[in-house]
Amino acid sequence: MDTTIQVFTVLILLVTLVSSTLVTQFIRRRRTLLPVRRLPAYELMPVLVGESIERGLPIHVSLGSTGLGANNTVLTLASAEVFYAAAQRAATGTVAPLLTLSDTSVIPLGYGTLRRAYAARDRLSRFRRDSIRWLPAGPRSLAFAGAVTALLSTERVSANILVGSYGPELALILDTAYRRGQASVATSNQLEGQAIAYALADRPLIGEEIFVAPAYLGDPSAASSANVFTLDVLRWLLVIAILVSTVVAVIEPVREAVEAFFFGGG
Repeated sequence: MDTTIQVFTVLILLVTLVSSTLVTQFIRRRRTLLPVRRLPAYELMPVLVGESIERGLPIHVSLGSTGLGANNTVLTLASAEVFYAAAQRAATGTVAPLLTLSDTSVIPLGYGTLRRAYAARDRLSRFRRDSIRWLPAGPRSLAFAGAVTALLSTERVSANILVGSYGPELALILDTAYRRGQASVATSNQLEGQAIAYALADRPLIGEEIFVAPAYLGDPSAASSANVFTLDVLRWLLVIAILVSTVVAVIEPVREAVEAFFFGGG
């Protein structure tokens, strides 16, 4: 790895750790949580679960091709927390939520998350193992997307929450959901999937917003509120760094061009 990249990586990690720690302690001393910015996708999720309960239809959550033990392990765990929040709310209804995934390493995590959600509502007797569906594996899998689109029809899904990792195949799923009148929230760690989610989903999650789900869907805490604040700080620092680097890259050629125009390059 390039030395410059290593230095920036260390700096980002240090800023993240220090900001999160300091803000958490600050919030605990104040005993009041910091206000978090509105994220329409997280505002819509409880509404979708509530509608699925009223209609007696399952809400569908998909983790795409995320898996444990690879580069997207953290994304997998964050996506599982979104499923937990949806499943915990859905556990009060008569129809179990539906989870689809394509990586076998996530199957135990899915079972554990769903079981934990039902246990939190003291309704473990309603826990159903067939609520977890494994579909053909592989990133950017059209087979997975095809299986999901078929499932949207056969299971009479109420709405879709698509988090995790998707490529261009996400367009097939979202298009089918739209044609069937099913609302959707979507995000992806892949650039193609994120662009499709932004264009086709009713409410997209953008980038790192998937990692702050506990602050919006769970019981707010000092740590979760601090995480949201830290991510916002890092986002603005990144914007400032991009602007500064752009100015630095442009200013020298502009200066040389001005000198050449007025002084003939001398």
